[in-house]
Amino acid sequence: MSTTKTTLQELPPEILWNIVSYFSLEQLSNARLVSLKLRHFCDHPDHWKHVRLVPPQIEQQNGSLSSSSSSSISLWQMNDLERILAPHLKLIQSVQIWGVRDNIVRYLLQNCVNLYDLTLCGWTTLSNHAFKIPASSTTGTSKLALRRLELIGTDQQPNYAAIDARLLGDLLTQCPDLSELMLGCQVHIHAQTLLKELKKRRTSNSKSSQPPMLPPIQLRSLTLATRRTWSQRHVAELLDLCPQLERVCLFLAAAKGFDLKKQKDARQEVHQLMMSNNNKPQEVSLEPSSDGEEDDYDNNVDMATDMIILRSSSPLS
Repeated sequence: MSTTKTTLQELPPEILWNIVSYFSLEQLSNARLVSLKLRHFCDHPDHWKHVRLVPPQIEQQNGSLSSSSSSSISLWQMNDLERILAPHLKLIQSVQIWGVRDNIVRYLLQNCVNLYDLTLCGWTTLSNHAFKIPASSTTGTSKLALRRLELIGTDQQPNYAAIDARLLGDLLTQCPDLSELMLGCQVHIHAQTLLKELKKRRTSNSKSSQPPMLPPIQLRSLTLATRRTWSQRHVAELLDLCPQLERVCLFLAAAKGFDLKKQKDARQEVHQLMMSNNNKPQEVSLEPSSDGEEDDYDNNVDMATDMIILRSSSPLS
């Protein structure tokens, strides 16, 4: 009795598609090199619109994060990332990536032109150069399409990000459509300096006789692992400067980082910590301040404890 062997490429398209749908990004990037037929299936946009990137040396079969040699999370090497993503950069819309470096962040921001959702999970140190994107040679600007940006540190290693108030102001200018920003890591955003940067931005628009060069800030939600530089007055001014802002979360507990090795979804880890009985922030309502007067910031009520501030729905007097 004779038997016939069927190769992978001889399978019906629907079966081949079903097989390819189980491939990891690493496997897709390798399989696409086998033949034109496999490349057709491996390069389908459905595989590349929303990507989850774990360094190849630590991704296990069960999808969890672990490292046999160290308790820290390994970091991506640029050549490994380029090999996987380079053919598909224009297709990518959202990225959740573990183990980043400065050059990895810049690569994603500069080359994924349709990227609107970026979550960075785990690093050693991120300098301010990670978010300094040069102006485009064609448009002369460095505007990004981001609508959501999240930095989620890990408690397995240092998670400091050198994002200060000035860099944050520049980032909001570079990302005019940014509506959700979470800095869940060791970061120092000095409240008064940030407010001054945003006021400069608004003043530069109002003094010009031409239409505003800078679009209004669309930020709706801001989460900071803040240090003790914020007060109710600061948040009220921030609400005034950002008309779309509905929620400010001062979440000091996030500075220590999260156990990212236990969760497939880093956002789920953050949400669980924030909503736990021991860390659940206090919710308060606050009206924006519109008088524009300077205030004695040192005398304001300290809000270093975890707190969620919601824009008040009551009309202003």
